[in-house]
Order: sequence, then structure tokens, then C-alpha cells
Amino acid sequence: MQSNVASGVPTGVQWRMVLILCLVNAVAFIDRNVLPLLVQPIKRDLSITDTEMSFLIGAAFVLPYFFITPLVGSLVDKISRRKILATGITFWGAATMFCGAFVNYTTLFVGRLGVATGETVSGPAALSLIRDVFDAEFRGRAIGVWSMGASVGGGLALLGGGAILLLVGDSVGSFHGWQVVLITCGLLSLPIAALVYTFPEPKRRPSATGQEATVRQAFDDLRSRWMIFVPLFMANGATIMLLVGYSSWVPAFLGRTWHIPPSQIGFALGLIILFLSTAGQFLAGFAVDFALKRLGKPGVPLVGAIGCVLIAIPTVLAPFSNSIILTWTMLALFNLLASALFTVGTTTMVHVSPSTTIGRISGIHFSWVGITGYALAPTFVAVLADKWFGGTPDALVYALAAAGGTLAAVGGLSLIIVFWQLKRTSAEVMTAEVKYAG
Repeated sequence: MQSNVASGVPTGVQWRMVLILCLVNAVAFIDRNVLPLLVQPIKRDLSITDTEMSFLIGAAFVLPYFFITPLVGSLVDKISRRKILATGITFWGAATMFCGAFVNYTTLFVGRLGVATGETVSGPAALSLIRDVFDAEFRGRAIGVWSMGASVGGGLALLGGGAILLLVGDSVGSFHGWQVVLITCGLLSLPIAALVYTFPEPKRRPSATGQEATVRQAFDDLRSRWMIFVPLFMANGATIMLLVGYSSWVPAFLGRTWHIPPSQIGFALGLIILFLSTAGQFLAGFAVDFALKRLGKPGVPLVGAIGCVLIAIPTVLAPFSNSIILTWTMLALFNLLASALFTVGTTTMVHVSPSTTIGRISGIHFSWVGITGYALAPTFVAVLADKWFGGTPDALVYALAAAGGTLAAVGGLSLIIVFWQLKRTSAEVMTAEVKYAG
């Protein structure tokens, strides 16, 4: 069943679709983000280093995101997005359970590859659906609600994971506590696959040329506007590295510096992410729609550039705080702003991408942010701590501040370039229209 392309104020059915996509995003991030909470017990039981642990958190995502996401983007532009989502959810849920079934570094790495493979479908399919269903003036809010799923999932992963660890302790029978957490998270994902069939598959917005989009057309779209897409990809890569790199090592930082047990870290961080990160994404949706209405497309990346300036403050201050209260306050502010930056960057990408190639372009986009965020970011922080700052007890403190401050600056400068390029393009279009009218 297919619904008509949306026009005007969204209906309840359309918002229900977004809420389901938010839930899909949530279960993806539960399975993806529970691992940072388990760093200490996994390191203990497998006798591995911080850098080896970072490969499980991030590098295991690099091959699927590099090779599979562009292919998924092509499928998204051609076949039912509901079928793609249902298949992906089932696959990553099963892979998460596989991760918890074995006490072996190799099998855990293979399982993480499977989680990443399944999750490659989530972003391109969701953005393609939103692009077809919502008119431009409502897309920011729709993407904001969808993005909230990442924070809901991340928060529930920490809260639920911490609760399970507190309940079962180090082991249950022949299973370690962290294995029970992973198996439970995988099981929770499976029923969500059926929910994507409860909303209709929307019709695709027609191509301006009337022809079916191709991979070559997607690359032509990117190449023809490379002065916009290159800095936009740089900005989104830097901000996702900031979010993931920081979040991946904050639990370990809190445990080492403030000697807080994992269950308490999971509870506190879970509440922060669940409430403040979701608030940041929700408010960012309204902010970009307001900026679009007042300033046009250039206003959207401008919101992100301002956010990058603001986030540099808690990013640098949190690791060096001499008070646990100040530390938690800075981490709360960081999560509020970091989640908003993801929404702004994704919305900008959707606004500048044609409807007919949104699946392919978003596939390339998520491949890029997957590699930079989930493969490079955790290892970037770990290598800084181990190599640049000498692996001392305070090395992680300096690594978090240095990586965070640098990435915030790169993201902000890149978004300013996107702002100026969109502003220049808009001015050229207006000039051409005036000449044509004359």
C-alpha cells in the first residue's frame, strides 16, 4: 500500500510514521551504544587494551559502512523502504545477541560487524521516507523527532545496561554480566521489525527530469555542488566524531577519574542522554525550521555553526573540572548541544539533496559519518591518550579535551563555509530570476 506524497500540514498518520522511525533509530542505538558502558568488564574478561577495545566500539563499523551503505542507498531509491528496514532490524538484533553469546575477542568483533551491517539501512531509509512525506518547512521537526531515537536508544542502553549489571553482578551461571546485557539488547530489537509495516509506503516525489535516478546521477549531483557537499561532509564528520569519540570514553573517564562504578555511570549518563540529548534534537528541529523560514537554506548550517562555538566550552571544561557536580553539569550541556548538531547537519544534507537521489546521497553520507564517527573517533581519542599523552592516569583527560576542542573548531568552520556557499547560490538564483523577469 502506498500513500500520496504529503502537501501542507502533516497529518497524524505522517507523524506516527516518524515516531516509528524514531523507535527504529532507538533500538539501533541501544545495540550500538551499549558497548561503551561495558568497557571495563570486557577489558577485564578479555584482557585487551583501550585501543583494542576502541576497535570493537568503532572500527568494526568501518567495513560495512564503507562497502554496504552506498549499496543500501541505491536499494532505498528503488524498492520498499519498509522491507529494507524490517530486514535490517532483524539482522542487527540477531548480531547483537551473537556478540553476547561468546567470550572471545574475534567473535565479538565479527558480531559487531553484523550489527553495523544491519544498521546501515536505518538512516538512508528513514531520510528517504521523511523527504517524500514532509514538505520542506516541516522536515527539520520531522528529522528532529527521528534523531531523538538516537538519544532515547543511547540513554536506555546506559540505563538498562546499568540496571542489568546491578541486578546480575559479574556473572549469571556461565555468562558474564556484560554478555547478559548484550543478549537482552538484541532480543528487544526483534519485535520492532514488525512495526514498520503499520504505516503505508509513501509514493516517491517525481524526478525533475522524469527519469529514474542512477548511482551516476547521485555522484553527478554531489560533484556539481561539491563546494557545498565537501564542507558539509567535513562538518558532519567532525561533529559526529565529537559526539561519538567523547561519548565512547566518558564512562571510562568517570570511572578512572572519579571512581564511579559502571552501574551508577550508566544510570546518570542514561538520564542525561534520555532527557537532555532528546531535548537538544527536538529543539534543533524547531530551530532549523525557523532559520529556514527567516533566512532560507543558508540559515540551517548557520544554526550548526553557532552550536559548534557553544559546545567547545563544555567539551574542554568537563575533563578538567575539579568538582563532580561541575563535571556532570558540563557533560549535560555537552549532550544537549552535541545531539542538536547531528540534527542540524542531517537536515542540511536532506535540504540540499534532490528527492530522486536522497537514498544514494544519504547512503554515501552515512557511510562517511559511520567511518569517521564510529571507526575513527573512538580510536582517535584512545591513540591520543595512549601515544600522544603517554598513557598516564590523566592521559584520557587531556585526550578528551584536545580531541573535543579540535573537532568543534573544524565543524564550526566547515558549517560557516556551507552557509556562505548556500548564501551565494541563493543570491545567484535571485539575480537570474530578476534578469529573466526583466
